Amino acid sequence: MQAINEWALRGGVVVAALALSACGVVREARMAQPASLAAVADESFGKPGWGRQGDFALSGQRVRYDRGADRLSLFDTLATGKAPLRYTWSGPAGDSQAECTARQTEVGRGVMTVATKPWTLTCRWSGASDATMTVGEGRVQWGQQTREGRYQRGDLALAVRSVHRLEGSGIATASAVGYEFLQGDRVVGSVDLSRGVPHLRRPDPASPLGQAVTEAALAVALVWEPA
Repeated sequence: MQAINEWALRGGVVVAALALSACGVVREARMAQPASLAAVADESFGKPGWGRQGDFALSGQRVRYDRGADRLSLFDTLATGKAPLRYTWSGPAGDSQAECTARQTEVGRGVMTVATKPWTLTCRWSGASDATMTVGEGRVQWGQQTREGRYQRGDLALAVRSVHRLEGSGIATASAVGYEFLQGDRVVGSVDLSRGVPHLRRPDPASPLGQAVTEAALAVALVWEPA
């Protein structure tokens, strides 16, 4: 079963965009960015409606991907979703190959569902990188389903956290509109998933930090939600 989650505007994004329109402001909804990334170039990649497999260029660097999403239901009450992702990024350091899986288990009856095993994303890289990453759903705070995690490659570590704010809007979205990547307390990169295609802000991809941000951003941007 093909997943529905593409870079489409989610419910919270639509609500926030309507609020902006009601204020007389008509512009494309986009994720709010921290001050530390204000001067960092915005790089878009991919294309709307891309499917299970293909390739694209990220500032001249080739990315090949293969992904899916499946759902297994038992007696129409227990449902387990799994979304595998494999991608290869031909970056400055060479080919970095990622193997990722997103999982979620829900119990439901009728229109009511409860996640018995919340969404998690695990990734492992090989080739030009030997990193690992785990991202999971945190607590629901003020109606927001937050996600947090960690990317690790040797001594280099990044915190990963979901973003629920759009530029110019005071309304928080229930689902994530993108992700930020932090080194210590400083946001060093981000990926905006609120628009037609992902938009990435990163350090120089030839640097170890830039490589780390790129690898993590591609994973959260490319993976489908479990069906």
